[in-house]
Amino acid sequence: MKKLALILCVCLGGSLFAQAQISTGESTAQTIRTGNRAEKGDFGLYLGATTSMFKNIADEDVSYSAMPLLNFKYMLSDKVEARLGLEWWSKTDSEKDVYEDKSGISSKRETSIMFYPGIAYHFNRSNILDVYIGAELPIGGGANATKAKYDGEELEGSITSNRFEIGLGAFVGLQAYICNLPLAVGVEYGFNVRNCHVSNGILDADGFKIERQIEDHSSNRFKLGNQARLTLTYFFKL
Repeated sequence: MKKLALILCVCLGGSLFAQAQISTGESTAQTIRTGNRAEKGDFGLYLGATTSMFKNIADEDVSYSAMPLLNFKYMLSDKVEARLGLEWWSKTDSEKDVYEDKSGISSKRETSIMFYPGIAYHFNRSNILDVYIGAELPIGGGANATKAKYDGEELEGSITSNRFEIGLGAFVGLQAYICNLPLAVGVEYGFNVRNCHVSNGILDADGFKIERQIEDHSSNRFKLGNQARLTLTYFFKL
């Protein structure tokens, strides 16, 4: 927490001296050094730390890596924003297993890359706080892979398959403009429903079958998701 607070203080202090005001709107009447809100024609680069990035951090059997959610924004008007998001993550789950009295280890690896085209409507016209809601269309895919090895290399096999997802989501957010722009910090919460199609797996087995994993790799189902995000947005003009 101390390191995080120090980083935020450094960013805030540096921005206080920046002469990067991009908005032509009327200045706030308050004495706090805050900036004008983003307006029509402004661009934004959004960085989001999501709950999914930290949910498996305490599990020793799960290896999880992800990049922060990236969003590229453009203000179509003073109240309407278009955005395009990008998210990537990879997870490997390992566990001890037994097959026909032979001990071994099986691992499942999942990778995902998702795009989030969307639109948001901003309600509050304050130069300090900004409240908005929006909708997005998550679309993307990834790969699933299961590997198993028993008693060294005596029995070994793997199955791989591809995954395609498309859905519909909604989100609500609150952000505060700081340092006379170009920065805004905030929080978002979103949920979505997706149709997830997983192709038939390609099985490569030597001496045994991993039938229960095959069932996991061939499906077409709906799934619900939700996510909270801490956000930092940098605004600019081209």
